[in-house]
Order: sequence, then structure tokens, then C-alpha cells
Amino acid sequence: QIKRMLKDPRAQALGKTFASQWLGITQLGEARIPDAERFTEFNEGLLLAMKAEVAMFFNRIIQEDRSLLDLLDSDYTYVNESLADIYGIKGIAGEEMRLVQLPEDSMRGGLLGMSAILTNTSHSLRTSPVLRGKWVLDELLGERVAPPPPDVPAFDEEKIDTGEMSMRTQLELHRKNPECASCHDRMDPIGFGLENFDAIGRWRNEHKGNPVDAKGTLTNGKQFEGPAELKTVLLDRKDGVAKNLTRKMLGYALGRNLTRQDNCVIQDSMEALKANEYRPSGLIEEIVLSYPFRHRYSNGKLEETD
Repeated sequence: QIKRMLKDPRAQALGKTFASQWLGITQLGEARIPDAERFTEFNEGLLLAMKAEVAMFFNRIIQEDRSLLDLLDSDYTYVNESLADIYGIKGIAGEEMRLVQLPEDSMRGGLLGMSAILTNTSHSLRTSPVLRGKWVLDELLGERVAPPPPDVPAFDEEKIDTGEMSMRTQLELHRKNPECASCHDRMDPIGFGLENFDAIGRWRNEHKGNPVDAKGTLTNGKQFEGPAELKTVLLDRKDGVAKNLTRKMLGYALGRNLTRQDNCVIQDSMEALKANEYRPSGLIEEIVLSYPFRHRYSNGKLEETD
């Protein structure tokens, strides 16, 4: 029955609703809007294509029972003409979204190369290594990042915009404050690994006449450069990503916040994922057959559902 229902068109809600909520892109185009003068390509049509790419990509993984590691690195995605132009993919015409095979040297594979994610973790005029690094920690790895102290001064946007002071330099000054360094030492290196993507996800090798510096050094001393090596870093932590996805999917299925009593379901689901080469069918089956999913709270007690 689980397999039958996942083939039903209504299961597309997993991509449209669950994936958008989990990845934090439901407000894309509202809270995060690129500057219209600087990014003339951004319009309603491109916005819809960005969101559709994420939903269709996630649904393909679920419906074809592909490895969830495709979320971190894949050789395919979905585009239409406007999104293909952003990605530099030739030969795509029309507004219809379609599956495309990415070349071996493409930096696009997986969520980190998707315009929806990159735009939603940028400011209106520029990229933000801070927002991008925080997104990877929060949404992919499930590692909570504390909000900044209330008295921390904002960056000097004019110096950044004119090139008088680079974002990297400003962040280095920012991290001299011990209160800031505890989080920024974790976030910033990850975000710098995505600096080759501009504020709407276009690839760039230079910025304001200077080569893009996409190097990062993690708190454990590991160094990497660019999105390809960042993906390798995340693939080394695939169980952290899988566990966070498991928690998010279980919470979505139960329609409530998780408690410590749910940890056994998370553990069983992780074991099912690993045994099934990280394919989602084992995860979904474990959740649907779990005790919390088949029971509901009523008058403070768990009762079996129909």
C-alpha cells in the first residue's frame, strides 16, 4: 500500500510541500528578493522554475527510490529555458520543466547548485557566506546555529558593494569578537565554498575584477575549495544529513514536534536507510509502520488510528 500510494500523483506533495518546508524556500520571492536592477533575469517565471526544480528533483528521488545521497551530489536536475540560461545549459527552449543530464564537470548536481537554494541564502544585492553556511548547518546537517548577539554591528554594505573591503575581510574582523567567532568559525568556511555562485545562482570565476576566493577551512582543520570539494565534505557526513532528513520527515508525517520518545523511530529509520543504500523506501516504510504514526494522542493518551 505504501508503494502504491507513493506512485499516486498526490504524492507529489512531498516535493511541493515537505521539501520546500524542510529546505526553507517557501518564502523565496517574498522575504528574499534579488535586486531588480542588478539581477534583471529574476522574474516570476524564473522564481516558479526555481521552486519547481527542487520539488521535481526531490520527487524523482522518492518515486524512483534513488539514493538520498543525490541530494548532495547528482548528475541530473530539472530546468526550463529561463533556468537553463542561469545555469549555462544550452539547447533548452520553452517554459516546460524537463529532466536534463549534467556534464561530468558540472558544479550543479545536488541541492547546493540549485538556484532556489542559492538565491534564498543571499541578500538582495550580493551573496552571503553567512546565510549559506548557516543553511547547510541548519537545514542539511540539523546543527542548530544560535542567533547573533543583539549588539553586533551590521556589515558596511557600501564598502562591500564598492569593493573597498571584501566580504571575507569583514568577516575576519567580525570573528575577532569571541561571541561571534563561535558560530562564524562554523558557518563562514562552508559559505565561502559556494562563492562561485552569485546571488541568483549563476556561476562566476571573477567578482569585481578579482578571482573568486572559494577556499574554506573547517573547525577541524580540513581545507577545501569550491562546491565540488564542499560536496565531498558533506558526503563524508552523509549520516548527519540522513538523520536530519529522517527527523524532518518523521515530524512532517506525525504533524507535530518530535519528543525523546520518538528517538527509537529515528534510530530504526536510520538503520533501514543504511541497509537500503540510503534509498527512501526503507525510511518511509519504517515511519509509516512505526508506533507513533499508527497512533494518535487523544485526551492525553495514544490511541490506534484507523
